[in-house]
Amino acid sequence: MPAAFPLPLNDDRRHQERRILRVQAELHRPGHAPLAVRTIDISEGGISVLCPLNLPARTECTIRTSLPIPPTGRKPVELSAVVRYSILSSCGGGFQLGMMVPFADEATQAAIQLYMKN
Repeated sequence: MPAAFPLPLNDDRRHQERRILRVQAELHRPGHAPLAVRTIDISEGGISVLCPLNLPARTECTIRTSLPIPPTGRKPVELSAVVRYSILSSCGGGFQLGMMVPFADEATQAAIQLYMKN
């Protein structure tokens, strides 16, 4: 089944500023059990996670995690994502997945923007 989100022809990845985000998350794929992953970074247009499986480019999934929002709160977010690349991470013990998040609801976008600013 072809993906709804084509990959760019060049290897230029996220254009937005990234911020380190090291928290636990779940990666959900239709018809599969959730995978425990760890986030690496996030931007307004994407997220990177460390995953135990090597998922192919164009795999559509959902990432569920929470963002630390000052002063003391956490905001649960659910991101519809598409795998852009997967790289073996010898130091991380898995695969670094770079994912595009083409759409996010207003509350999620606002939470990501707040996290990026603080």
